[in-house]
Amino acid sequence: MHGLGTMFNGTRYSPVTLSHEWPTLSRLLFMVISSCLGTTINGFFVAAFFVEHTLNKIGNVFLACIGMSDLIVTTGVMPVSAVVLLSAGEWDTIPVCHVLQFLTEASTYSYSLFFTLVATESYYRLCRTTAEYEMFISIRIGLVAIVVFTISFVTAGIGVYLGLDYDYCQRRHYGNFYYRVTTTVIFHAIPCLITMFGLISSCVQVRKRSRDQTHYKRSQQYERDFSTTNLNVSAYVLYVLSWTPYLVILHEYPDTNDDKFYHCAWIAVCRSVFSSFLYSSMNRSFRRAFAHLFYYCCCKSTLTGSFSNRHRRAIEYKSTTGDVRVHIMHQAVNANSPQRGASSSRETQEL
Repeated sequence: MHGLGTMFNGTRYSPVTLSHEWPTLSRLLFMVISSCLGTTINGFFVAAFFVEHTLNKIGNVFLACIGMSDLIVTTGVMPVSAVVLLSAGEWDTIPVCHVLQFLTEASTYSYSLFFTLVATESYYRLCRTTAEYEMFISIRIGLVAIVVFTISFVTAGIGVYLGLDYDYCQRRHYGNFYYRVTTTVIFHAIPCLITMFGLISSCVQVRKRSRDQTHYKRSQQYERDFSTTNLNVSAYVLYVLSWTPYLVILHEYPDTNDDKFYHCAWIAVCRSVFSSFLYSSMNRSFRRAFAHLFYYCCCKSTLTGSFSNRHRRAIEYKSTTGDVRVHIMHQAVNANSPQRGASSSRETQEL
């Protein structure tokens, strides 16, 4: 099977390995470094919700799923592209390109939907009453997460393998107009409006509450709320800015040259490497969790000494403050219980 890529101004481009005008070693290093860095950071981001007690709350399940959406790209798309480069073009084929397109679209759809759920959770927790927030977190959060991933993967598969989406690999057709409009509205336009409303409302409420309640502004809860809401806004704005050029070209300028088209696509894909880094560098809880994970992954072989003692003290402290000592995913599975919802609500809102 012939390799991908088209001739444009004498330069061959590949949707999988980018411009053949660039040195192969440079492209390989770029993809390997991006994959290793992105996989490590996103893996630590997801693991942080298990090892840090301030993050181990049922309301953070959707935020953890955002990291899992980015892991699809950094552990699937980028390593495969590196392997294709190592094959000297032998595997730079249409089926491989379709797999990468499918994974990227599924990751993007799920990321957009999960961020909408994160914004909704933040809005109910900070802007609505306790009873309303308890109703929200009493839903089957684990089931919702599975449904979101399922819908995203099924929709991406239909679009790629039935030819209803834009032909990213060969650029020979524009797909089905109604399918593309429908997916754009459902997975991008409507979620963007809901997400921006929820995130901005949460930021405004945190600032308003800090002005009205002195004890809240002096509490650790204010620091966590302020940091998390601002980081959520920053991460989502980065997501929108990274994908906007590609979507504009895809819908308004589908005949643009390969150079601009594929570079815009890869800029959007590389965003998955940096989003989780924002949380690890600007949030105290994530920094502490990342430090623990790095130390015990790279410097120690067992969980002994101060770490286990520190976490034992944290567990004892949580037991005295009404925290729920269960696994975050176990919480998600049992989130339909009214008692579980009320307990989680108190845990999340405790100052």
